[in-house]
Amino acid sequence: MTRRIVTAPIPPGFTRAEPVSRFFGRLGKFYIRRTDGAPPVWGIHLRPKHGNRHGTGHGGFLATLADTHMAGFIHYNFPDVRVVTTDLKLKYLRPARMGDWLEAHQASVEREGDYATVVCDLKVAGQIVVRATARFKLMPKG
Repeated sequence: MTRRIVTAPIPPGFTRAEPVSRFFGRLGKFYIRRTDGAPPVWGIHLRPKHGNRHGTGHGGFLATLADTHMAGFIHYNFPDVRVVTTDLKLKYLRPARMGDWLEAHQASVEREGDYATVVCDLKVAGQIVVRATARFKLMPKG
């Protein structure tokens, strides 16, 4: 018997986002909300393919989501660079369940020469489920 997953509605202001890579495109349908003067917010419905055997978001999927979106936050703040992740730390604070609407929010971005440190919060219904911190090597585009 297949269990039906009830999904939260897509909040107002989100539109379908183009995948940043073929790999990322295979992860699901992502949405983005752009607001003047604010960093973008990305969102996705958690589906069974994103989960673990407990019916919650798989830690590896959540880490991939945070890492990719933190790179996106750097591109928003510093569009003239490309980046490579050099360090990634995550704090899993509470579970995200199948069907939840999960959002990636920029908490902070600090540039230090050729490096940037980013803090990203993954949230469900305004509650932080993962706080991620990463350091990126910045390189000129080209």
